[in-house]
Amino acid sequence: MDMVKAGMIGVVGVLFAVSLKSYKAEYGIYVALAVCLVILECITRYFMQILSGMEQLRGYLQENYSYLALLLKAVGATYACEFCAGICKDAGYGGVAGQVEMLGKLYILSMGMPVLLSLMERIQGIAG
Repeated sequence: MDMVKAGMIGVVGVLFAVSLKSYKAEYGIYVALAVCLVILECITRYFMQILSGMEQLRGYLQENYSYLALLLKAVGATYACEFCAGICKDAGYGGVAGQVEMLGKLYILSMGMPVLLSLMERIQGIAG
């Protein structure tokens, strides 16, 4: 049911923003930003449920919790970059949105390097 509510908030907000955009462009951007923040609050509720599930996984992983922490950081960075890039695109700044997306990709790649290096060390240790 929350998905329907969020979808309706998004559609109504966009229609309202489009109607205000013809009057004054800044108001349309403000309405779109407000709608994004309301939907972000819904996302936060689901994210809290995911975090509680991750706490259970943490008990199973014990010493390898750092990999789970990296996964959570990567997912959080992905959502943050997507959110910011979407706002930049809506405001008409596609170049800035592209740079934000590039930064997110490089950040996630740099976070994955320690995991990749650890995997290569283990493979090398097994192979001899």
